[in-house]
Amino acid sequence: MRLFKSNSVTVDEVEKALMKVLDPHSGKPLPSSQRLDSLVVSPGGDVFAALTATPDTLKDDERLRYEVEQVIQSVRKVGAVNVVLTSHSEHPKPSQPKSQPVPKAPPARKSSPPSPPGAQSAAANLTIPGVGAMIAVASAKGGVGKSTVAINLAIALSKLGLRVGVLDADVYGPSLPTMTDTVEANPSSTPSGKLKPIEAMGLKLMSIGYVSDIDAPMVWRGPVVMSALTQMMKDVDWGELDVLILDTPPGTGDVQLTLAQRMKLSGAIIVSTPQEVALADVRRGVAMFRKTEVPVLGLVENMAWFEDPVSQNRTYLFGEGGARRMAEVLEIPFLGEVPLVQKIREGGDSGQPAAAEDVASAEVFRTLAEGVLERLSKSESKPAPEIIFE
Repeated sequence: MRLFKSNSVTVDEVEKALMKVLDPHSGKPLPSSQRLDSLVVSPGGDVFAALTATPDTLKDDERLRYEVEQVIQSVRKVGAVNVVLTSHSEHPKPSQPKSQPVPKAPPARKSSPPSPPGAQSAAANLTIPGVGAMIAVASAKGGVGKSTVAINLAIALSKLGLRVGVLDADVYGPSLPTMTDTVEANPSSTPSGKLKPIEAMGLKLMSIGYVSDIDAPMVWRGPVVMSALTQMMKDVDWGELDVLILDTPPGTGDVQLTLAQRMKLSGAIIVSTPQEVALADVRRGVAMFRKTEVPVLGLVENMAWFEDPVSQNRTYLFGEGGARRMAEVLEIPFLGEVPLVQKIREGGDSGQPAAAEDVASAEVFRTLAEGVLERLSKSESKPAPEIIFE
């Protein structure tokens, strides 16, 4: 269990308050019952907790979730509170001692309990009120500049007059706070308990990096990741948005499947470099989105070439035209090339993305944004299917 300390309310204070909550199956105080899978306290005092559940005990576990939520909210200096249930198949159902009475909990609030992994969730085809298109920016391989493309694309879309939000869905390596110079930002909460996104550069931003210790690793199991991601999408007050960009982690794992199964994605953009070692993984990424019936809006070739700032000569460090050829082979649109430019790299490190300031870079991403909108207008989102692994 990862614990993140805070300058306001502390993890110890929250755990102390939870000692009076008894696990209805073991009768033990919750912190010592092995049911508290994760407890995160942000620097601003917001609390995220994950409780381990089993498919056979969801009714009792939902009441426990409600009780935990109420107890945490009663702790002094606590801000927004999010408590979710997660299931781990390797955990057997806790045995209930006959000598230990089951404590009564307040009735559950009116919401559907989460479905166990592998089942078609009630949240499938979930839409976010006020949000129009939801676009996943993905890469089957790390290190290809996916997050750089995602944030600069979002800025370019905003400059075209759209209302844009960005959700940093890379819970293991959140980079949005650094790339937008919002590392010190702390999301506040609405009267209804939802988180308010951080606003910067004309965008609405949300990342796990805003509610956790930026230097601490996220040692979370898959179900916790999926619950946290779903919570970040549902319990954030996004307001009215034309487009929500989802910056996903590399690969084809839990996060991508969660998005594809539970969210009504309008489409996915694949980012790659021209080199063969990256292109080999593009096939897997495209295949995953096709299997989940998410429209692939196209392929972006990042780091397409290096242009000497003095001579203007181009050098194709990673090969030439690899992504374009791969797009033709896979029969998906090729959205464009992004050069390896120092200003783009510096913009990501300084928190001032190149699309917001550099004229030449802004034009590259404007062309990319226009291509995405064109493909989006031609693509229709399909219902998220149930994925069955045989």
